[in-house]
Amino acid sequence: MTSVLDIIKGETLDPPARVTEVMTLIRERHAGRVQAMVYYGSSLRELDNPEKMLDFYVLVDSYRKTHGTGLRALINRLMPPAVYYVEHTASDGTLSTCKYSILSLSEFEKRCSARAFLSQVWGRFSQPCAVLWTKTDDVLNRVWAARVVAVETMAGATVPLLDGKATAAVFWGRGFYESYRTELRPESSTGRSEEIVARFEERYVAITQGLYGKANEEGYFSLPTQGKSRAVRRWMFRRILGKPAAAIRVLLGAATFDGGIDYVARKVENHSGVKLDPTPAQRKHPVLHSPVLFWKIWRKGAFK
Repeated sequence: MTSVLDIIKGETLDPPARVTEVMTLIRERHAGRVQAMVYYGSSLRELDNPEKMLDFYVLVDSYRKTHGTGLRALINRLMPPAVYYVEHTASDGTLSTCKYSILSLSEFEKRCSARAFLSQVWGRFSQPCAVLWTKTDDVLNRVWAARVVAVETMAGATVPLLDGKATAAVFWGRGFYESYRTELRPESSTGRSEEIVARFEERYVAITQGLYGKANEEGYFSLPTQGKSRAVRRWMFRRILGKPAAAIRVLLGAATFDGGIDYVARKVENHSGVKLDPTPAQRKHPVLHSPVLFWKIWRKGAFK
């Protein structure tokens, strides 16, 4: 039986040259501080498509040394992760865009575990992703181990909801549905979440088998049944806290690059259907105006 760690270690990619160049630019921007770069997101299956925005988690050793001693370092510590944007034109003229989130390696390990109440990190990194670069083998092993914990945390938060049995698709589809409901996400049904799981069905079957043993002939796994009412309450509180926290992070991230507030407006509209029309002053000073913008999208129902 394949272990969860072996499955995680097997998630590798050979990035094209343009992706390697973007990674080099990010490491140069934060010289000496980057410990690992983890690729994730909806474009994972289309890494060769230059029109897809690259998504990285960039794990660092120090917020202060990464950002300096200013406000950005403080925000990253209090409301991680910090979001940055980079564009790169390759020698063949291909334009690559990349959004990357900065988190310390130690905070990444913490937020992949049950010590983190919100599912933002452990929900995301229980899904397929790839470690594209690490500073040392020790860092690589720490990232792998944290991702195993993320899988275990996601499973532990989901299993009480399923009344003792489920297929792998239903199991992980339910978990991701609950997690997506705590963020600014377009997914709005368990069916949609199960479709996302179906893209990597063999992976999720193998992981579920590694956690709970073999399924029966009909594909159902026998699951623990304790703690359903507590699990339901905890997911409810994650929804109450998660969407406002996600909106605040997005608005703060708008300050990191030109056109950031328009990016935020598109993201909010795509994920919640709420349209935001920033003024010229809000585009120029997004952080200063972020409380007003937050109140507007709140009143329009972005967090329902």
